[in-house]
Amino acid sequence: MTHRSAASAPHGPPVPANSPGSSPQPPKPRASRKPKALRRGDTLGLIAPSGSTKDRGAAARGMAALEALGFKVKAGQSCLVERYGYLAADDDLRASDINAFFAEPSIDGIVCFKGGYGTPRILDRIDYDTVRANPKAFIGYSDITALHLAFARYAGFPTYHGIMAMSMTGSADSFSIDAWLACIMASGPLGALAYPPPAAGVQAERPTALVGGQARGVLMGGNLSLVAALAGTPYALEPEGKILFLEDVGEEPYRIDRMLTGLRLSGAFERCAGVLLGGWTDCEPDDPERSLTLRRVFEDVIAPSGKPLLMGFPVGHCVPTLCLPLGVEALLDADAGTLTILEAACE
Repeated sequence: MTHRSAASAPHGPPVPANSPGSSPQPPKPRASRKPKALRRGDTLGLIAPSGSTKDRGAAARGMAALEALGFKVKAGQSCLVERYGYLAADDDLRASDINAFFAEPSIDGIVCFKGGYGTPRILDRIDYDTVRANPKAFIGYSDITALHLAFARYAGFPTYHGIMAMSMTGSADSFSIDAWLACIMASGPLGALAYPPPAAGVQAERPTALVGGQARGVLMGGNLSLVAALAGTPYALEPEGKILFLEDVGEEPYRIDRMLTGLRLSGAFERCAGVLLGGWTDCEPDDPERSLTLRRVFEDVIAPSGKPLLMGFPVGHCVPTLCLPLGVEALLDADAGTLTILEAACE
């Protein structure tokens, strides 16, 4: 396959039809309809828009895991070709799979294979007019956050922050898979999200309110590294009136501090309605004696905004994890430690 050279790669506009270097188009209105709720027997498109894996059999096992849940699966070429370094495939192919699967009527929903890194490289190669005209359940997390944010601005329908096919072949537990199915197959509002049950007689730790109160708004966000990386771009999260959800993995407290401080300086925490903090997996400091705790970072950087702030909600790279519909109205009750989904993500 011929790779596009750096000199010919598009820059700037979110819609590829624009000429290179032109100004970004303004966000478009919400899609005229929402995706349809998925059902067993539907066909899922499996794509790899992000990082690569050395495990040549992983894609086939991911397909088998989705088929075992009752779905038909069609794999995109990005899941099948030789990896492109740390990327699953080159930029054009990864974007092409997204465009093709949204355009293909036989594909009912799209599941990402894994995260890693790579989605920011393809944001200006996506045909957002096609995506917006064909709303479908779109599922992924971690690096997939960049696509959630881009679709929120330029396609205008809800998407799902949920586990991916590779997780289903290994780390995902039964609670996480059941929560995933309940979320993507619901045709009405999910209501109050249920906590995972105690494991082996040990009561799960409940979320902690760092700032009390209630906030109502559209739920949006995802992986902090991606939210921070896209700040200042045409694909940045728009925090006005949102319940801002953030999580991350493998980041030390000082790096989380740096990213959150960038968001604070941009006014994100002043402009949002409330903040929901999910899992922070493997985010312990290498040198605890010279580090702030994550809680202290959150209290120093986010809490001064005075917005309701809940820490420790079971969503993210943690196991077990809930599935979140992004782009729908929700109610965050920090005092009660609850998140209630008030709006249906699908029809």
